[in-house]
Amino acid sequence: MKNFTLSLFAVFCFLISINGYSNDFIGSWQLVSGEYVNDKNELVDYADADMNSIKILSASHFSFISKSGDKFWAAGAGNYQFDDKTYTETPIHTSYAIPKGSKYSFQYEMIGDQWHNSRWKEGKRVEYEVWRKLK
Repeated sequence: MKNFTLSLFAVFCFLISINGYSNDFIGSWQLVSGEYVNDKNELVDYADADMNSIKILSASHFSFISKSGDKFWAAGAGNYQFDDKTYTETPIHTSYAIPKGSKYSFQYEMIGDQWHNSRWKEGKRVEYEVWRKLK
């Protein structure tokens, strides 16, 4: 009986551990604001580019489509992973050229229904986005 109780306790702990880490990313997201450093090393505000975007995340995959004004800007889809501080996308399909196996890692923070993320390269912030979760 003692072994059965210990085994049952171990299974219970395992189930809690795999389900205990909630995934707040799952859902649909609307871009609220942001900025990025372009290929000329200039900071571009998404508002100035009239950028709008929707991103949809399942438990393990993402997809997005972005427009600048009324014109198509970019789209992509792939896998993602996260921990308590970092969100990393591994694009599989994109409308723009990227080296195979590219990854984009962001430091993030969830604040209410908003997701704030920053991407850094060589100590310089090259992208900042604020997304709002859609209901």
